[in-house]
Amino acid sequence: MQGAYTIASTGNPEIGGGWNNQQLLKDCGLVPYLLHKNYGFRSVMVGIKNDESYPYLDKYVCGLEMDFLPEDTEKARINYIKEHAADMDLLILYGAYPAYIPLVKFYKTLRPDGKIYLATDMNIAWADRIPHESQIYKNFLQSCDVVAASCRATQKYISTKWSVPVDLLRNGWYNFFNVKFNDVPKENIILTVGRIGSQQKQNHILLEAFAKVANKLPDWNLRLVGGVDKNFKTYTEKYFAQNPNLRSRVTFTGLIADKATLIEEYKRAKIFCLTSNFEGAPNVIAEALFSGDYIITSAVDAADDMTDSGNCGKIFPIGNVNALAEIFAEVCRDDKLLKNGGRLAAANAAKNFDENKIVAKLYYLLYGGDNT
Repeated sequence: MQGAYTIASTGNPEIGGGWNNQQLLKDCGLVPYLLHKNYGFRSVMVGIKNDESYPYLDKYVCGLEMDFLPEDTEKARINYIKEHAADMDLLILYGAYPAYIPLVKFYKTLRPDGKIYLATDMNIAWADRIPHESQIYKNFLQSCDVVAASCRATQKYISTKWSVPVDLLRNGWYNFFNVKFNDVPKENIILTVGRIGSQQKQNHILLEAFAKVANKLPDWNLRLVGGVDKNFKTYTEKYFAQNPNLRSRVTFTGLIADKATLIEEYKRAKIFCLTSNFEGAPNVIAEALFSGDYIITSAVDAADDMTDSGNCGKIFPIGNVNALAEIFAEVCRDDKLLKNGGRLAAANAAKNFDENKIVAKLYYLLYGGDNT
């Protein structure tokens, strides 16, 4: 049995040096899980323990294993590789972090026959900060058997700058919940999901755009799902003071930790809206597409992939409240567009964001064989 090990880096401030329960159902957990389920790998996610418990481990990704390091240090990760190198046929890394450089070098000294998959999962701005011309970094990239970007724009951009081929492997979704478009009637809801109030997500753009057109769309509501940054609460208090008529139409649900409950939010909504000022390819998009949500997004790197070049959504300039408000005014009053767009969103999901297909492509890139 081949062994696939996914080691967390300290380079990602969201995950630190470990994994949380929610990530088991994102691409970083789904890739090793499907390597296990579909190809018989022993798959292990490695890092410090970030959550008290991991209920998704037994509920959804049965067979995926987790090993917890005693501390979040390079020494602990090196010692782990040394101890498990004989079983570590595939090393999976998420993010092109400098912290991975010594791990790759050490792993290759112990397992020159071993494979490395580097999922860069980055945006263009991040790519520009990477010292790709340094020999140390070139050696790091060239030691990886597959280097992948999560959207077309980033793939094209870094392919022209880096010393290695870059493949396209999107951040997809595995349909544990048997979601089908038109499975339930959709409601007049604009939905967003994420870290509400973070500087990256720019949720004030969504709120202000909705306020501009709310009177024209009296039967539409806005739902913001996710933990709310404490610094954002001052803004929301002011927002509702200025727009008291929207208190019953704008809902902050807080964090919905249960994935099945979260999927119900996607299934209810007609529109999923992303207002970020930068992104790689967020996992929420695949969940929204599978649920048949029409996508409205800021012009982040993956915008064309998300909207299938405009077939199932619209793109507005980053930070432009008026442009977003105009899109809401147009789209929310066009039932035919939304219904057809939802159907095309689900088709985009099935074609481009099905994690089964993505992992099949990864396996083919790593080992050859039939890519079907």
